[in-house]
Amino acid sequence: MVGEKQRSRLWKAGILRRMFAGIIIVGISYFCYLVFFQAPGHFVYTHANTHAQCMIPQINPFDKDILAFFWQPDPIVCTQNTELVYIDDNNTVHINYSRTHLEVVNCSSQNIIRETENDNEVLFKSPVWFSKSSKLTSDFIKVQCYDYSGNLLYERLHYHIHKSVKKFTSDENRFSVLLLGIDGMSRLAAIRELPKTLKYLQDTLQGHILKGYAKVGENTFPNMVAFLAGRIGYSKDFPVDPNVFFDNHPFIWNNFSKDDAVTMYAEDWPRLSTFNYAVPGFNQSPTDHYFRPFYLGINKMRKYQSTINEALLFLENQNIKVGKTSTLCYSDKPKHVLQLDYYKRFLKSYRNKLKFGLSWLNEISHDYVNFIKLADDDLLDFLTFLKEDGHLEKSVLFFVSDHGSRVDKIRNTPIGRIEERMPFFSVVLPQNFKDKLPQAETNLRTNIERLTSPFDFYETIVDIFKNEYSHSTNVVQYPLSRGISLFRNIPKQRSCADAGIHEHNCACYTSEKIPVNNTKIERVAAFVVTKINRDLHHLKEKCVTLTLNTIIEAKLVHSQLKHNEQYDDKKFMHNFIKPKEDTSRRFLILFDVLPSAAMFEATVEETNAIEFSVLGHVSRTNRYGNQSSCINDKRLKLYCFCK
Repeated sequence: MVGEKQRSRLWKAGILRRMFAGIIIVGISYFCYLVFFQAPGHFVYTHANTHAQCMIPQINPFDKDILAFFWQPDPIVCTQNTELVYIDDNNTVHINYSRTHLEVVNCSSQNIIRETENDNEVLFKSPVWFSKSSKLTSDFIKVQCYDYSGNLLYERLHYHIHKSVKKFTSDENRFSVLLLGIDGMSRLAAIRELPKTLKYLQDTLQGHILKGYAKVGENTFPNMVAFLAGRIGYSKDFPVDPNVFFDNHPFIWNNFSKDDAVTMYAEDWPRLSTFNYAVPGFNQSPTDHYFRPFYLGINKMRKYQSTINEALLFLENQNIKVGKTSTLCYSDKPKHVLQLDYYKRFLKSYRNKLKFGLSWLNEISHDYVNFIKLADDDLLDFLTFLKEDGHLEKSVLFFVSDHGSRVDKIRNTPIGRIEERMPFFSVVLPQNFKDKLPQAETNLRTNIERLTSPFDFYETIVDIFKNEYSHSTNVVQYPLSRGISLFRNIPKQRSCADAGIHEHNCACYTSEKIPVNNTKIERVAAFVVTKINRDLHHLKEKCVTLTLNTIIEAKLVHSQLKHNEQYDDKKFMHNFIKPKEDTSRRFLILFDVLPSAAMFEATVEETNAIEFSVLGHVSRTNRYGNQSSCINDKRLKLYCFCK
């Protein structure tokens, strides 16, 4: 009998061992399948001629080749609001007794502070007990609440702005700088993913979105260094030592601090944040208000949770739900909403002070581009707050990104290669800036269609910091400096080499003149005129039908990105597949029409032998004066010739 039991146990143990071994083998096999067969690797492309004049690529953001990678994820679902405490505007935390049936609750508040000479650890200070309210002395606290029996009822981190005792300037003649960034978002991705935000940005805030803004480095770090310090990351200009803090580097926020402006820097994803990934970060807090300790506090309370979250986020991107709430939440709110709320509190706390603020969002966009659309309503809410609460009256707002999507499946496509090199960049100017400095705004409008970079962004911030715009009226002289303020007229002839953009990051097109007297070009021009007339069709009672007069110039447009096999990120599948090449043909044509004598320029893509599509907008290149005074549509005024 004993022998049978022992054999049974051994048999069961053997089964378990085989099952465990089977699971391990299946797991390893699946991992190898993903790495060697499914993982696309990265095909490297470099620009063939960075010294040629840049033609800004005109691309359809809804091209079928790129739409295949975009889908609608489920909305972010967080836990129900369970906040047992709240913080008022007077630096006081209160117990919210309306959320409990208990008559007495005992809570403790612990300040969260950075460890000395360590940007990756925080300390929870000694608890301060309260049963009603308690004054706060730091931006971040850990709160724990207990019932009369000592049972834990509530545990959560809270944030607010504990106003500094420093004296900050209220210079009425200067403008504050507000930066809001989203990692890995191209201009075209912003058009697809943030339609509500961009509509408000352009229509209500009258913001300017640059079409030729290009990255200067592979990832976030060199691009942020370029616009925050005007330097080239990982160079003698801006040396990086894994054992040396960044405190002595010339970040622009230091200039603002020295001039008694109040400063703030917030960035999520502490393990992978810009100045902490594989580097030590900052010895002292880099700005007056620094959000990093809040995220570090969350990680300290939930050890290993950040690593688990990365795995859960991967599953969430596959529409596989593990649990009832999203990984993008902290308690009852999405993490990006918490960070935007911290920004709001900063602005309200220093309403009339000169400010520099930077909030950078990583987690919602870095690895999974489809999650960006989940922030559209929240970003719209933030921009609406900025306007309606008066924070844009004395501040220049920059809403930007560092590069486009670096997901290999996307950037291995012809459009993805362009998108990855051309991040989103927008700027909103205060009305009194435009009133006082009309030439600076005119130049900014012109630069929408010019090649620009983070080095230009930096020079623009420097202008705002110095409150010096006199050079906006001066002609930019050759040889061109690496960075040119966006308030100056950047030359149309600028090349990637002029702008300090390496061949690996240059996305510019080049062109060659072709004869205008051929059937193909005549069909292209006729197609554009037909499109203009179609756009004007609902105004046919007021606007005449235009006819093609003369084709003035025609060019064949080329992408200069060439596959460089030497630097490919080699994968097994590279032995069997090749990157998809750009086989489309594009034409740039300039022509005039009758009876208005209007001159138009358009970039047209030949989609097949008999079909065309206009990329971007048809531009008018001469003045229209009062020709379209009979209509009020701002866009169509460029085309209408009143009857």
